Amino acid sequence: MSTLSLTRRDVDLLENPSWHALTGPHASFAIGGDLVRRYPAEVAPFVAVRSWDDPRVWEALAELVGPDAEVGLSGTDDPPPPGWEVLGQGAGVQMVETEALATRPFEEAVELGADDVPEMLALVERNQPGPFRPRTHELGRYIGIRREGKLIAMAGERLHPEGWTEISAVATDPEYRGQGLAS
Repeated sequence: MSTLSLTRRDVDLLENPSWHALTGPHASFAIGGDLVRRYPAEVAPFVAVRSWDDPRVWEALAELVGPDAEVGLSGTDDPPPPGWEVLGQGAGVQMVETEALATRPFEEAVELGADDVPEMLALVERNQPGPFRPRTHELGRYIGIRREGKLIAMAGERLHPEGWTEISAVATDPEYRGQGLAS
């Protein structure tokens, strides 16, 4: 087992991956400005803040998302200013692989695209692996496994802060679990 060794740059990127994706590899998806950015709603629900230390950030956030919007935010434990309401909180876990992944061919794996979106959304609905929208597949490569024409497993790449890739939407139909398909 190796010891995890990240550079200060890596730590900065991974502490705010949505921001670094939206100002880097996913800049073409970015809506917003210098303080707050988001993905189009049909791509991903993520809103990113450059720094919570800037006193203008809440005003910029309100301008970006509009009134009565529900947004998921990360990176601050400070209470929001008046006019904002916390609807829920939770802790996230970020796992990082720093060694080269051992890969092996898997003949059943196929690349998924726009034509597969209805089945991808249905598989996500049955499994609830996290946010997945009709255009999420545009953020990276998604692969799937079909049996008898039915999409039974999938996974893909979502956030891409420079030099990193988030594995997303890992989902296996309940009828096909226990076969190692998610790996």
